[in-house]
Amino acid sequence: MALSVITTTELFQGIAQSDLEGILRLFTERKYPKGATIFERGDRGEALYVVKVGLVKLSSHSGRGTVTILHLLPPGAIFGEILLSEGRRAFTALAATDALVSVLPKQSLVHLLTTVPPFSINFIRLLSRRLAKVELEFAGFGHTWSYHRLAKVLLKLGAEHGVKTPKGIVLTLRLTHEELANLIGTTRETVTTQLGRFLRLGLIRREGKSILLNVTGLRKLTREEDPPE
Repeated sequence: MALSVITTTELFQGIAQSDLEGILRLFTERKYPKGATIFERGDRGEALYVVKVGLVKLSSHSGRGTVTILHLLPPGAIFGEILLSEGRRAFTALAATDALVSVLPKQSLVHLLTTVPPFSINFIRLLSRRLAKVELEFAGFGHTWSYHRLAKVLLKLGAEHGVKTPKGIVLTLRLTHEELANLIGTTRETVTTQLGRFLRLGLIRREGKSILLNVTGLRKLTREEDPPE
């Protein structure tokens, strides 16, 4: 169940340039090598984060050892924003690639929320939008086939990380079948089977180490009730 992406563009919308310059000075930057932990589930929520360079992976670990990838966050995405109502982190954040991250301390966030009304309104609006999206996705999550979820996550990854070409959307982001399985809550074997079907149906096509997405076909597939043959 992929979370929606909150971006700095949305968060800083309508804020005067003078205020924006002051806000940006409150951030510091940290570098993380690929695979490094930015924060773990259970850590104290002490900062808001923004991806500047690279990709950040948010994941949830069950008590049985199952991993669910909640999102792969591109540059401009905000994470760790639920820190005022929850004292501890609910998810783990890892650098999916070498990453540069901007960090806003919790006390600075509280200061902005109480002194810059446009920032406060944007923050509340974005949190409300995310909550609504999560509730809708959760309601339908258990009632869809795995191929529905795989098609949807490919479309989402294409929209967020794909490259537009004359042939269509090319997904250059390299994910293992296990990582795709963790994104949609199924097994690696199921993803391998479904990707094979997608290839036969012409919904995806290999372009070297990248994948060309048949966006029209994938969108149609997400509306079908029966699994593809």
